[in-house]
Amino acid sequence: MQGAAGMIKKIAVVSLFVFLFFQVKNNICYADNAEALPKGVSRVRLNGQIYFPVDEKYDPDGNKEDVAADYNTTFDSSVFADLALVETAFGMPSGSANIGDSVVSFDIEWRELDFFYEYGVTDRLTVGVHIPYWWNKTNVDEARLDTSNATVGKSAIGVGFGAPLAPLAGPFPDTVPLTTEDTQDLLGNGLDVDGDGVIDIPGFGYKRFGTWSDSGLSDIEFGARYQYLKTEDWRLAFTGAFRFPIGEVDDPDNLVDTEFGEGVYALLFQFQNDYIATENFVLNGTFRYELKLPDEETLRVPDDVNRPITANKEKVDRNLGDVINLEVSGTYQFLEGFSLSLLYLFEYGFKDDVSGDKGFAYKSLEDETDLRSHIGIIGLAYSTIPLYQKKKFPLPLDTFVKYRTRFAGMNRAYSQWISVGLAVYF
Repeated sequence: MQGAAGMIKKIAVVSLFVFLFFQVKNNICYADNAEALPKGVSRVRLNGQIYFPVDEKYDPDGNKEDVAADYNTTFDSSVFADLALVETAFGMPSGSANIGDSVVSFDIEWRELDFFYEYGVTDRLTVGVHIPYWWNKTNVDEARLDTSNATVGKSAIGVGFGAPLAPLAGPFPDTVPLTTEDTQDLLGNGLDVDGDGVIDIPGFGYKRFGTWSDSGLSDIEFGARYQYLKTEDWRLAFTGAFRFPIGEVDDPDNLVDTEFGEGVYALLFQFQNDYIATENFVLNGTFRYELKLPDEETLRVPDDVNRPITANKEKVDRNLGDVINLEVSGTYQFLEGFSLSLLYLFEYGFKDDVSGDKGFAYKSLEDETDLRSHIGIIGLAYSTIPLYQKKKFPLPLDTFVKYRTRFAGMNRAYSQWISVGLAVYF
């Protein structure tokens, strides 16, 4: 169950902030500032992010590894427990029975479209909503069973303990290595060894391991920004948001899907600080804190974080780790309407806290959830506002293009994207 200290912290912060309406701020739309919309002015923004295919991630030591690393393993008794029965039946050394090695490779594609609506209630207070829509796809390039080092195969003759598997060099001449399709059956509903329509070895209940794609809304945020200081040299603002868990969460029965949302309510608050160094150069420093509220979610609970295949499933109590962001950026206007920006973002995520009632290894759901991330972004923007003010352009618009890379991290995907955006004022 959730720790008392953690619950007290959550309740205290909720009590402080829940009565506020907050302006949206998501983790994609970087290069923030402390500006507020003028009273009575609305702004509609559309931002699109196209990710390069993701095929690597940062491990707990900050080294890159393949995103499919956890799925490339030897299928022994640590994965299929019934193999321990075969070892006992035939006097095989513990851990020696295996049906082969999995050979898996895939990459992940993400596309995101963010819709924002903001309105200036006063010259200092802006309210708004953020609605994100995602297109996710996992391209499975290879998923096969390599039986070159297998020690156990399938046999039409049961060998006791209800497990019709036997050593390949054992006493049954009809014992043959399992196939890739057999492995799909073992991951799914189970394996019918002799083809008589009866499941001989129960499966894990997973959906078929293969290319997957889906699209849908992600979590929606509402909020407001208050600019509490504006001088010739400084603009300071406080922004907060409340996140509603609209997005579909990770399917515990699918090994290759990606989530559209975490499934938890969250409070987001931040402080933006602009320093106007010169007429054409602005520096920004922004601090963000993302507070995630406790929830319950049905999850698979493996014995080890690096061995995700398990039959253990339970509705567990979760307290997902809060996230801190520190961002610094500089924006330089080099021509009328044109500006160039450079940004660095550091992200620090605390470890999740997971508990349940069935005695599973809940620590496996906490391991590798503390995250670090170092991100760099370069952007080019153009605004028609100077021309609009001179009555030389009919609409006040902002457009931009950005490139982002996560160049270091821990327990995060190595990802890059190109983003384009358009904002219209009215």
